[in-house]
Amino acid sequence: MDAAGSRSPGRFRTWRQWLAILSAFLWLCTLAAQSTAGDSAGSATLIAADDTSRPLFVLPSLDGPKQELARLRGRVVLVHFFATWCEPCRAEIERLSQMHSRFEHQPFAIVSISVAEADGAVRRFFAGDTLPFAILLDRDRSIARSWNIDALPSTVVLDRSLKPRFIAQGDVDWMRPDVMNTVADLLMETPG
Repeated sequence: MDAAGSRSPGRFRTWRQWLAILSAFLWLCTLAAQSTAGDSAGSATLIAADDTSRPLFVLPSLDGPKQELARLRGRVVLVHFFATWCEPCRAEIERLSQMHSRFEHQPFAIVSISVAEADGAVRRFFAGDTLPFAILLDRDRSIARSWNIDALPSTVVLDRSLKPRFIAQGDVDWMRPDVMNTVADLLMETPG
């Protein structure tokens, strides 16, 4: 500022230039993050789950009767936690449908659980879609909490005795060969 209290034109121009450079930098960072996110879609992998058993549950389904996890004993079960606002969750639902088709004639099931969402939002999200598995509603997050789920999407893979064997935090490409082989190996195991 000069003695009269006004800004000098040179300082104002410099400040605007720095602001323009900063804006351009942030825009480039956003583009890089978006392209990286696209490259990593479905890149989460299955890791061994701890030996802690998870509580069995009964949850209402979006458009049908309540579903009971215990009734799936004898099958390999993917318990998938998601939310409709979660961008990676959207693509993963499609990949889970493809996987379901692949193992359709095997003792295999997918339990997909919407976490802490209003029924209407979930219903609108799936309007017009026909899924090969039910969408269950964990309205108060009680099941997600009891299963120690703290990120969406997350999936717990259970063996035929409903014991957790693998877990994935993040979206998984369920058709990826290593993932398909892991599930196929569990299907080959004799129930314990």
